[in-house]
Amino acid sequence: MDIENGEIAPKSTTLWDRLTPRQKDNVYTCFVLSLFAIFIAIFIVWACSYAAQSRREKRREEQRIKNYAPDIIIPSMDFTVLNLTETSLSVKWDLVIRLPGELPGYYMCLKGDFQTFILYKGVTIANSSLSSYNVIPNWAQLLNTSLVASEGDMDSVVMKDIMEDIKERRDMRFGSRLLLPDCRSGRKMNYTCDETALRFEPGSQRKATEFQNASPICHYNHP
Repeated sequence: MDIENGEIAPKSTTLWDRLTPRQKDNVYTCFVLSLFAIFIAIFIVWACSYAAQSRREKRREEQRIKNYAPDIIIPSMDFTVLNLTETSLSVKWDLVIRLPGELPGYYMCLKGDFQTFILYKGVTIANSSLSSYNVIPNWAQLLNTSLVASEGDMDSVVMKDIMEDIKERRDMRFGSRLLLPDCRSGRKMNYTCDETALRFEPGSQRKATEFQNASPICHYNHP
């Protein structure tokens, strides 16, 4: 309209202003419902994410428990050379194995058989036959085992090193390994023990005892 002629221009109106009260109520209702739907969607996404995170944490915990097993201590040992030649070695190795209280009953079967091995510079030179045991859950117990290396051809370099240790240095360093029944999987629990320093008695090339203060610790090998 022409202002100079005294006519007033019409007021501009928005879409909201042109809506009827009922239409405005409908718009408001849709807005509230949209906000509620967005909130519900955010909550569902958060709940799914939280549930997935909880499942991952549970799987990690189960895997940690599955891969964990307490250490075993060997408080004493007795090593006797029965026969030693350039191609064969026969020894008797008496081990006393101290089981931690939490090992039997869950990780390790309460009844079963176990086996021990002697390693020299990474080579297995002796192993025991299967030894039966019966332990009490949650109670540290000592298991005794003896093993004799059967005579047979061995690597000449290994035999030469063993003979040199016994005859010249009069001390040896051995590793050991344990196999125990795993009640969680039905397989075997494989333990590798710290290397042990043994010193032969004066004037003897047959009897050796541990001369280090610390008892060897056997650590569970994760499958």
